[in-house]
Amino acid sequence: MTTTLTDRKPLGCSPRTRRKGVFWFLVLAFAGAWIPWGIAGAVGYSLDNPVVQLLTGAFVPALAAICTRRWITREGFADSGLRLRLARQWRSYLIAALLPIGVLAGALGLALLLGMWRPEAGDFDSGHVLFLVLAPIIPVVAAPVFFGEEFGWTTYLRDRLVPGRPVLTTFATGALWGVWHWPLPWVGYLGAGGSAADAFVAMVLWLPLSIELEFVIGWLWTRSGSVWPPALLHGGSNLVLALGLELFAGTADPSGAATTLLMCAAYSPVVAWIVIATKRGGPPSAQPATAVGARQ
Repeated sequence: MTTTLTDRKPLGCSPRTRRKGVFWFLVLAFAGAWIPWGIAGAVGYSLDNPVVQLLTGAFVPALAAICTRRWITREGFADSGLRLRLARQWRSYLIAALLPIGVLAGALGLALLLGMWRPEAGDFDSGHVLFLVLAPIIPVVAAPVFFGEEFGWTTYLRDRLVPGRPVLTTFATGALWGVWHWPLPWVGYLGAGGSAADAFVAMVLWLPLSIELEFVIGWLWTRSGSVWPPALLHGGSNLVLALGLELFAGTADPSGAATTLLMCAAYSPVVAWIVIATKRGGPPSAQPATAVGARQ
């Protein structure tokens, strides 16, 4: 029985081609982002600026995957998940758009239990209300930006990294994705005023968060056969869950530790369900799209 996390092989991809593709994708993805980030930081630009983010690393993983598919391995794009498949996979889109809101509610509840958040009536204003109204729409608007990472890390790398080992390949992909972010705290991504210790904390915490997110994103990818539900989920995690925690619970700090830890804790039950379902073969409603389905 097919698992909830993919055990499919990339279309027409021999072991030699797969290894070659993985190597060059990683070289292009890391060098293509780390070098511009380093240059931007050296000349005084902060990665806290969304424009700088877009012009440096936001689309580098997608470009790395395109270059690898088109010119290095010549695998093409049949299994790349570019099609929306909205009519058949609308439930995946709904899950991707609404799950960050549910996780935000869980994270805020946990912050309340831990004494990290003490809400008072005067703390809520029209800005909070507007955020909640827009929360289901924000991931849709942000999806084209987060496509830049998902088309690389999820729809290219994870199926090729450790094929046939769905949990291991998801874990490894998430770890590499987390390491890819490591220069960001040093070039202002978390804002000004952070210390070296804050940067190291952010680097460490990026690993578990990226791994957990890759389990959820990977499940959506294999369920839908499209890159767009993963892009929705990624956008919702960054712009609904993380920003919602900072807005409501005031978790912003130079290392991002409080926000990241709450996100990890709130996502843990979702990840546990995915892993358990994968080991058991997966419920019928969570079967991934096959490689053929991904071509439709």
